[in-house]
Amino acid sequence: MNKISYEMKLFCKEGFAFRIWSLMLVLVLAFGTFSCGPGRKGRASASDTLELLREPYLQAVFSDSASVLWKTNAKAETCKVLFGLDTATMTEVDGIVEPQEYNTLNYATLKGLERGKRYYYKIITNGKVLASGEDYYFKTEPADSIADFSFYAMGDIGEPADEGGFPAVTANRINILERRPDFGIGLGDIVYPDGESHGYDEHFFKPLAPIMKNIPFYPALGNHDWHVNPDRNFTKEWQLPGNEHYYSFDYGNAHFIALDSREGEFFDRDNQVAWLKNDLAEAKGKYDWVFVYLHHNGRTCTYKDDYPHVIKLYEVFATQGVDFVLNGHAHTYERLKPYGADGKVLADYAGLEILPEIKEGFVSITTGAGGKLKSVKKWSPDPENCDEGDIVAKAAHEGHFTVFEIKGKSLRMKAISSSTGEVLDSLRMEKLTSITMNSN
Repeated sequence: MNKISYEMKLFCKEGFAFRIWSLMLVLVLAFGTFSCGPGRKGRASASDTLELLREPYLQAVFSDSASVLWKTNAKAETCKVLFGLDTATMTEVDGIVEPQEYNTLNYATLKGLERGKRYYYKIITNGKVLASGEDYYFKTEPADSIADFSFYAMGDIGEPADEGGFPAVTANRINILERRPDFGIGLGDIVYPDGESHGYDEHFFKPLAPIMKNIPFYPALGNHDWHVNPDRNFTKEWQLPGNEHYYSFDYGNAHFIALDSREGEFFDRDNQVAWLKNDLAEAKGKYDWVFVYLHHNGRTCTYKDDYPHVIKLYEVFATQGVDFVLNGHAHTYERLKPYGADGKVLADYAGLEILPEIKEGFVSITTGAGGKLKSVKKWSPDPENCDEGDIVAKAAHEGHFTVFEIKGKSLRMKAISSSTGEVLDSLRMEKLTSITMNSN
C-alpha cells in the first residue's frame, strides 16, 4: 500500500469515528442518558418519582402510643409523622424507612399520648406530605375501664374481586356504621390465594382503605396465609405484639388473645399452648371480658370438619375465663350454643335470650365471610352436618362481619350483612352490673 492510499484509508476511519462521536454527543445533549450522579439533569424516569403505594394504616393504638405505617416505592429516604389533637398544632416524630422486596415500608411510633383522645396525623416522606386532613385520625384507648368501646371481627377477607370477592363491600359497610368501631380483629385468611406480600395491596389494603387509615386492625394467621412462609410475608405487613404468630393485648376492660392454628394444627404447638395457658392465668380476674380468636373452628355444623386441636382447648377456655372464641375458615356465619369444659353444650344456657356470665363456659362464633362466601350451594345447619346434634343457636349464609359493643359488664354482639346492613344475628350478655347498653 503506498503512502497516499494509506493516508486516505486513515482519513476515512477517522471521519467515520468523528461522525459516531458527533452522534453520541447529540444524544447526550438531547436526553442526558450518559450523565450520572445526584446532580444529573434530563428527563426523569417513573422510578425517579416518589409514589405512595399504600395509604397509611394503624397498629398498636392503645392507651399512650400508636404506630402509623405506609408504603412507598424505593425512592423513600426519610419519613416522619406529624400528629396532634387538631390539624393546626402538631408534633413531629421521625420515622424509619425499611426497604422491602416489592416496596418500601415507612413507619413511626407516636408516644406520650393521652387516653380517650382523638389524634389527627399526616405522613411525610422525603419532605413531601403524602396524606393529611380531617379523615386521617385515630382514637386512643378509653380513659377508664367502664367507658364503652366497640370492635369488629371478620375472617376470610382478601379474595380477589375477579374471583367473586367483596372485601370492599364489607369495608364500606363498616365505614358507614352509626357507631364507628375502635379497632378490628382478623380471623385468618387475610389475603387469597396464597398470602403473598405482593397481593396485600390489591386484595386487602386498597378495598379496605376507607377504614384502615383510622381503625387499627389486628389479624391472626389462617391456612391460606400459611401457603407461603408467613415470616417472609405476613409479618412484613404488620407490627403486632409478641412474635406475631400468637400474641395478646388489652383494651379497656377486655383481654384479647390471637392464636395461630396454621393449616389445621397449631404452629409451634407445645410452646403456643403453654403460652396460652400462662397468658390466661395472668389475665384471670383482671378483666371483665376475655376473647380468643383464631382461624380454625372447633365444633361446627358447617361444611367444614371439626378440628380436634381446637376442641382439646375447650377445657382451657371454659375454666380459665374465656367468654368468646371467634374463628373464620368456614365462609359463612354460625353461632353455637354455649359450651362447657367437657366439650358439650351447656343446656341451662342454650335457650336464653340474654346470657348471664357463664362461669364455666364460653360462646363459639364462626364469622368467616368478610370477603369470600361459600358459593357451591346455599349452606344451612342441616342435621346431617352436626355430629354433636342440636348445637347451633343461629346461622346465616351471607357475606358479613360481627360487631361487639362493650360497656362495663354489658356486651352486645351483632352479625351484620355486608351488602344490606341487615342484622343477621344478635346476642346480649350481662355480667351482673347496673350499667346498661344504649338502646339503639
